[in-house]
Amino acid sequence: MCARVRWRRLAVAGTLALLSGLATWGAPVRAEAAPPGAQPATRSGGTPVDEVTPGEPEEDGTRLISLRRVEVRGLQHVSRRQVDDTLEREGLIEGSELVWPEDSRVRRTRERLRSTGFFKSVTLSLEPIEGSESAAVLIVDVQERSTVSVDRVYLGSSDFTPFHGGIAVTERNFAGRGVLLGGSFVWGSLPTVPRGRRQQAYAVFAEAPQLSDAPIGVLGGAFVISAGEPYRVSGPEESPSPANFRTFDYSRAGGLFGVTFPVQTHLRLGLDYRFERIDALLPTEAAYRDPLGVTTPVELDVRAGTHRLTVATVSLAYDGRQQSFLTGKGAQVGVDVQLSSLGLGSQYEYAKLIAVGAYTIRLPWRHWLTPRAQAGQIIGDAPRFEQFYAGDLSTWTPGREESLRFSTRNPIDVFGTGIDTRTFGSLSARLDLEYVWPVFRRTRNRSVYGGDLFCSLGVFTLVEDGAGRARRREARQRVAPTGFNADLGLRLDTALGTVKITVGNVLRRTPL
Repeated sequence: MCARVRWRRLAVAGTLALLSGLATWGAPVRAEAAPPGAQPATRSGGTPVDEVTPGEPEEDGTRLISLRRVEVRGLQHVSRRQVDDTLEREGLIEGSELVWPEDSRVRRTRERLRSTGFFKSVTLSLEPIEGSESAAVLIVDVQERSTVSVDRVYLGSSDFTPFHGGIAVTERNFAGRGVLLGGSFVWGSLPTVPRGRRQQAYAVFAEAPQLSDAPIGVLGGAFVISAGEPYRVSGPEESPSPANFRTFDYSRAGGLFGVTFPVQTHLRLGLDYRFERIDALLPTEAAYRDPLGVTTPVELDVRAGTHRLTVATVSLAYDGRQQSFLTGKGAQVGVDVQLSSLGLGSQYEYAKLIAVGAYTIRLPWRHWLTPRAQAGQIIGDAPRFEQFYAGDLSTWTPGREESLRFSTRNPIDVFGTGIDTRTFGSLSARLDLEYVWPVFRRTRNRSVYGGDLFCSLGVFTLVEDGAGRARRREARQRVAPTGFNADLGLRLDTALGTVKITVGNVLRRTPL
């Protein structure tokens, strides 16, 4: 490829990256976390509750204040009931008494309201009542975020799929009831392989994190996927050229429903059941011919014809990152256990475990450091689209989007371990270290709330199933090759979600 074409592709990929808003990497989390480095805002025309004491204090510096009334200011789309529920849980209601200024309920209320993700700032303050030294009005002043968020933007190009695009959008407070309602789609142009199928996927979902006063939440969704999955038939294993690939077609249609239970304030237990109908059209003989002329069968890991897949999932998620506002540190831990078996109505039998952990630390100079770890294991015969994929682990390589592969490129082999010859596996692990430098915060800006510069370094590995491991040992190749990750860029917290402008985004969207 000539230099002019390469630079043109880099320019196109850079433009695509600038337009793409991507979700933050991590375990599935139901509540939006506060951005690192953001500081509590002060109320215009009032005084933060942590800084003033009306009237003369007692000898121990505290005073018992009676709340004559509670005022909530700044609400536009969020319902008053949602704020009142939080205040009532902490006992901050009309007629209650407040130990001033050390009452821990004030701090907990502010933390609870911020953790909803509906507000970019929350300030609690007192307004004295004229003529009284023991009574005051509690003012809850909020600045709302947009409840509509763009979770992901799919936009890219590859040698396999010249163009694909799509979007995932969520309304996080539908009808002022705290209900999440969202949808997504992705659509790709015809691939550049013979008889390739146009790939597309559509999904909708809804979630009520809590039903009325019951400590239970429900969720449900539906999806339709039409795939033309590429598989290698010739050429070196590390070659991404579409000429070395063919595709087989399958479609998936199904839905899911589930329930969630709050175990503790930041700890939730989820139970989900997914069911889908799969219709796969497989080639009569799928085989790979290597550069030496040796031909071996290719296992496509999908049953032929029409069949069922059902999966039961138990998940446990702890998200204490919003505590970083108060303590300067916060953890995120998630564990998913998936089971598919004949007893659940499935025609596949496997178990899949995924564990993710992260710990955010505020450094003395107000920057943030976050180590992250992720690991997964599959036992049994999982379909290809459920297996771990190298592109999902690599920062520089296109990953799956709505379960579809739009690229035939494998990870860049920085260490020379052979990671560029691996596509799917039954065991994966990834470790990253991220450094964040908060650049600005604008609590009064309606479109961009803040920006952070960040850089990250990491490693990952992908291990194939038993047959693949035996073949690698026989060829004297590494069973667990090591890949390298690095990224650098700007992360913007906007009214429509998080936007990342990074080196990794450019590389993932460049048809190298």
